[in-house]
Amino acid sequence: MRKGNPEVNDSALDLIDATTYPIHRPESTAYRTLVARCRDDLAAQSACLLPGFVTEEARVRMVADVDLAAPDAFSCRKPHNVYLEEHDDAFPPDHPRRRPQATELDSVAFDQFRPTDGLHRLYVWDPLLSFVADVLDKEHYYRMADPLAALTVNVMREGQNHGWHFDESEATTTLMLQAPEAGGVFEYAPDVRPADGEGYEIVDQVLRGCYPDIRTLAVEPGTLILFVGYRSMHRVTPVEGPVTRYVAAFCYKDRPNVRNSREVQKLFYGRTA
Repeated sequence: MRKGNPEVNDSALDLIDATTYPIHRPESTAYRTLVARCRDDLAAQSACLLPGFVTEEARVRMVADVDLAAPDAFSCRKPHNVYLEEHDDAFPPDHPRRRPQATELDSVAFDQFRPTDGLHRLYVWDPLLSFVADVLDKEHYYRMADPLAALTVNVMREGQNHGWHFDESEATTTLMLQAPEAGGVFEYAPDVRPADGEGYEIVDQVLRGCYPDIRTLAVEPGTLILFVGYRSMHRVTPVEGPVTRYVAAFCYKDRPNVRNSREVQKLFYGRTA
């Protein structure tokens, strides 16, 4: 799909605050201003927050849909390193590439949502895809073809967390649906992975708790987040209290028809499709 020339589809327009976020009107001055603001935010802080992106009514319905799917979510419990790659024994045991991070969360897969569910409708809506592509200055951008990973929801119950890591994709697009009573804080070290190397010294400082520029994102439910997660190391602290943290992830790629391998599907969703 070519950015800036979407096949406009109004099927999800009722889900968003289209006055504040006119992403269905790419020819408008308001749209260009919004894109410019998002680009500036990403450049300045590696993150862009769009609070109230979905309406409160839509958010409540989306939470209800996740409530129905969450009992069948797959439980992810496998330790990982910050690069989400296999450990390399060529490095010493205390090297950042071999230092394990504990993550405990549940994942709702794309095929667990109905086409009529709000999250599904928003993900397949062309104006959202084109808007994200414009912000990231992508001439071509595509929804992921994986029937499990294209749209997921991270479900984090009391005591669950996400350890320090870099994302595999250059940027991620997420939607905060439900925040916990306490904990579940998104912390990040912005732009610490250089383009020409891995920045192991800074990664080591983050893991040791002595890096001076750890930031947090105070994200209200209903907020759309664009985040440069490939270069910015980040984690989610343990959730506190009985209210479950729900965050939806919309997965886009630079090329069409991308699917995870069966091995990766099995690892993250407990099955293949």
